[in-house]
Amino acid sequence: MNGQKILRMRWQKGKYRLKLQKNLPKAKLNQHQQAVVFLLLADLLAVGFSIRHALKFIGTVNSKMAPWVTLIDQRMKGGSSFAQSLQNEVKADLYYQLLLAEKHGNLTKTLTETGKLMTAQERQRRKLLGLLQYPLILLIMLVIVIISLILFVFPELKMWQEGNDSLAFLNWIKFLGSYLLTFIFIWTFCRWWHWRRLPKEKQIIKICGTPIIGKCYCYYYQYYLTSILGMMVQEGMSIAEICQLTQKFHKDSILYIFGKKAMRILQQGGDLTNMVAAYPFLPNELIVFMNKGMTLEKMGQDLTAFASLRFKTLTNSIERLLIYVQPIIFCIIAIIIVCLYLSILLPIYHSFQGAY
Repeated sequence: MNGQKILRMRWQKGKYRLKLQKNLPKAKLNQHQQAVVFLLLADLLAVGFSIRHALKFIGTVNSKMAPWVTLIDQRMKGGSSFAQSLQNEVKADLYYQLLLAEKHGNLTKTLTETGKLMTAQERQRRKLLGLLQYPLILLIMLVIVIISLILFVFPELKMWQEGNDSLAFLNWIKFLGSYLLTFIFIWTFCRWWHWRRLPKEKQIIKICGTPIIGKCYCYYYQYYLTSILGMMVQEGMSIAEICQLTQKFHKDSILYIFGKKAMRILQQGGDLTNMVAAYPFLPNELIVFMNKGMTLEKMGQDLTAFASLRFKTLTNSIERLLIYVQPIIFCIIAIIIVCLYLSILLPIYHSFQGAY
């Protein structure tokens, strides 16, 4: 009888949890809205609000974000920490960053830095869309012109070229261009497919070595790792303890990859210098910080300051890349226009040449 009562109580409790999950509000915030929440949350925590009190305040003053913050508050009410409540709402790297910050009492600063980074990314995304707006209009107009030429102009030119063998080289050039474009597309797809099948560690190494955009990824990973290392070292944790802690994370996270590699080297009595040199997402300055012989607190301060510098370098490098977006697209449009002119004028020229 006691067993039946226990079973009934557990069954009712399970039904209640299921009902609670169904009744929870479903909401999704974009990156800009999440940045606003994180920055506002950091400000409220700095003036003495608790996390749940701050979430309720945000939901009260901003009705659009109310469903999302209510969802997080309900999860915290159910026993989850703040970071755990956000696990399904943010990327894995950000989740682990918030989890460690909350555990080591550095949540306010981490929320501020995260909010600033997400705000900068959103600003750069909008700038990119603004830069692409005019070239995309030109490309659409160009596509309309190409379709019109294929339907109306090229058939007439083809009639002029009947019985004329002097334009064989032009058809050969068209065939070669189509073959080249097809080859580039297939090669790009195969490279992407091969990259997708690589382990996460090799994926990061490959993308950091990519021309033009690879540096930006390096700066991001360097900022991410040094900010977390600086926070944890300031709390008195050694590199070995940090590596051991990261092994509890998902195997595809960069913290797990870094910790596993570093722990293996330390267990074998090796030097982390070779590891830093082998991985492009680890800054060379990390060797200097570790070999200075400073206390953990001072080394943590240096790492945190270096992370701030890397954040600025990251945003500046992305801004510099955006400058080249429009010129590159305009060059592509110019090449297409020149090819169109040649495809129209060369047949006409050879037709008149044959007439005389």
